[in-house]
Amino acid sequence: MNHHNSLLSRLLPLCLLVFSLQLNRLYAQEKTATPLQKKDPKTFFSKPDLMQIGVYYYPEQWPREQWERDLKNIKKLGFEFTHFAEFAWTFLEPEQGKYDFKWLDDALALAEKEGLKVILCTPTPTPPAWMGEKYPEIYLVDANGRRREHGNRANIAVTNEKYNQFTAQIVTQLAKRYGKNKNVMGWQIDNEPLGTADFSPSARKAFQVWLKTKYQTIEKLNTAWVGSFWSTRYSNFEQILLPNAEIYFEDKLSPHAVLDFKRFTSDAQANFLNKQAEILRTHIDPKQWITTNFTNVIYDADPRSANQMDFITYTMYPVSGQNHLGGDNFRMGSPNKIFEANDYYRSINGVTGVMELQPGQVNWASVNPQLLPGTVHMWISQAFGGGCSFTCTYRYRHPLGSSEMYHEGIVGTDGVTLSTGGKEFVEAIQDMKKLRQEYQPTATYPENLAQRKTGFLWSHDNLWDLENQKQTKYWNTWKHRNTYTSAIKSTAAPMDFITEETNFEDYPFIVAPAYQLIDSKLVAKWTNYVQNGGHLILSCRTGQKDKEGHFFEANWSAPIVPLIGADLDFFDVLVTDVEGTVKAANTLFKWNTWADVLSPKKGTEILATYEDQFYKGKAAAITRKLGKGTVTYIGVESTDGSLEKQLVREVYSRANVAIENLPKGVLVEWRDGFYVAVNYSNEPVTIAMPKASKILVGQNPLQPAQALIWK
Repeated sequence: MNHHNSLLSRLLPLCLLVFSLQLNRLYAQEKTATPLQKKDPKTFFSKPDLMQIGVYYYPEQWPREQWERDLKNIKKLGFEFTHFAEFAWTFLEPEQGKYDFKWLDDALALAEKEGLKVILCTPTPTPPAWMGEKYPEIYLVDANGRRREHGNRANIAVTNEKYNQFTAQIVTQLAKRYGKNKNVMGWQIDNEPLGTADFSPSARKAFQVWLKTKYQTIEKLNTAWVGSFWSTRYSNFEQILLPNAEIYFEDKLSPHAVLDFKRFTSDAQANFLNKQAEILRTHIDPKQWITTNFTNVIYDADPRSANQMDFITYTMYPVSGQNHLGGDNFRMGSPNKIFEANDYYRSINGVTGVMELQPGQVNWASVNPQLLPGTVHMWISQAFGGGCSFTCTYRYRHPLGSSEMYHEGIVGTDGVTLSTGGKEFVEAIQDMKKLRQEYQPTATYPENLAQRKTGFLWSHDNLWDLENQKQTKYWNTWKHRNTYTSAIKSTAAPMDFITEETNFEDYPFIVAPAYQLIDSKLVAKWTNYVQNGGHLILSCRTGQKDKEGHFFEANWSAPIVPLIGADLDFFDVLVTDVEGTVKAANTLFKWNTWADVLSPKKGTEILATYEDQFYKGKAAAITRKLGKGTVTYIGVESTDGSLEKQLVREVYSRANVAIENLPKGVLVEWRDGFYVAVNYSNEPVTIAMPKASKILVGQNPLQPAQALIWK
């Protein structure tokens, strides 16, 4: 007996070790296998359906006896799907570990009865009160040290271990219960993940781990962060605090630490989403897709890092109290928002959709006006033209109380009467039925569009670094981007947002505005692209720094000098009441924000020169041929973007590519054999189309806030 006990005592640790290794191996295999289970997102949607249209519904917010009436009416109006549970955690888990799915079972059964598919959501943006009461560490802490509390949404620390445990539990419960429900078309993870900077203890600990993984040694971090400056070096990773500008008054923090904190915050948000996707994918039917809905083209989070989504969708509220084009444009919204979101999110893996589209008047903007009649219909048409597989609106019923009670819905406060936006959604649903009848699977991509297809090179790292070191308070990276995307769209060129990993050869034209952070690999790729026949357009602030935000130990922007064929002597910025003048093609343009002053080399052509300041006569924009292609550098930002528009259009024209000349605020897209035009301007516009064209939706001339669809 003693012999057996002795043998057992020796074997038990060995058995446990083997079991542990085997468990780790299985876990590793599962983790490795998970991404392989992702499908081509195009297989989730039927091409002949073109674009499905749906609407949010919140059964937990309305009397149980009204659910059937509401869902029946949603179907009667023509909506094809609805959307449940994104904010319902308190109803799904009213007490810790005690779940209640009966109400959701009933709502799903009613939706199925009425013929409505359902997008089901994980409820992670809104933890229940009991969780914060028992575990206050789950809450996010802002830069001023104030902890978020219960009573709102998006108030959680995504790096907190306890919150991640609760998240894994609720997601697992939902996935097991509804993962094989044939009426669930897909899953939305969280809601509008923002990538909000968190200064909680959980975030500090996670940031230290993130840095250690990236740099491996503290010496490498000190080098990257220039720890020799102001004695800011560290002896170990545990000393590192979260870079918080609110606690410093005299000077700024290290820009390298701030850039890494931005990267970490984005990665933390993506990790929170990706872990939920991995849980879902373990349990759900492969026919159910997984997504999340970022807001527009978001600032604080890089959506591409949420790489376990099958595809990514977006939230869109174009009217936000601003008047971009004057006149009645404040009732139509920014002309840039929807096309940029379409081109950005569709480009990630070929599929996107609008998860939330503004249905009418809202409550949260600085000013909340009524929309111009036709606007909602125009937005839906634009989403279709931009390649969306579905469009969904928030929300079906106008709330009767709480913080969004002034937010319009598809039906008004009586629960049955269509709002103006509701009527326009119904109109768009009828349009889609007509377009489906006209759809021809043999439609081919027009050659004239292929010739002007444009890649827009974009990096959130550049955005964060530029905004952290503006050098002038008037610098706005978003505005700079809008200037160039608008110039491209004025030609009616198809556009994709691309990354440095994209095959550049797929695009006859590439625009990379203010691409500040570069390395030798990217410069070589740009050079090869141009030599092989591509047309590259760069703008001011390009090539100043390496990937960690350091200047090169060389002359200004030295790595791109051989590419652009000019030295960058210096840059200038002007004060509030001073405007400089630039001349291009005998036209004068004003500038104030940024000017790179250029000295062209032999063989480089000057496109624009400075007309005043102490560098009068120096080059502001240049172009040169290199191999079979061209590279153009626009070194100045004009006050209204008109110079950039002229020069960008000139690049297409010099390449002998036919382009359109669309007025500001007018956009034309092609999709599946259909052309779609929308008008955000204040004047009617006649859209050029071949005589044999068949107008399917709208009228030509195209009126403000209207859409035109033809084939």
